[in-house]
Amino acid sequence: QLGDKNGAVVQIGLSSTFWNYTSGTSPILSNTTTAVTIKAAAGASVRNYIDSIQLTTTAFAASVPLAIRDGAAGTILWAVDVPTAGFLQPVTINFRVPLKGTANTLLEILTTTANTTGTVTLNVQGHTGA
Repeated sequence: QLGDKNGAVVQIGLSSTFWNYTSGTSPILSNTTTAVTIKAAAGASVRNYIDSIQLTTTAFAASVPLAIRDGAAGTILWAVDVPTAGFLQPVTINFRVPLKGTANTLLEILTTTANTTGTVTLNVQGHTGA
């Protein structure tokens, strides 16, 4: 069991469905601010949770903010500033308390400012639950 800052208990595995997203061999381009859906809405009263992320990037013309949003053009749940040199070695982020989306809402990722060069390769693992 894990608890969030509001005291809600998340019981992973009891009624959860685990999911995975990968950008695979088609990395996310940083020359656009178009969001990519990483998990579709899970259904009425069901939330998407993000447990961990692994990412690598190429070098960029300038630093790029990378963000995960709760819903289409929604609230930013997590963000990182990718430096100009990029993250050339894989970076793993494990959320001790999973990122929690709103019920029946998709999760998306995007670079919040467009850049002229660079790509992001991303893997995300999560689960659904109440």
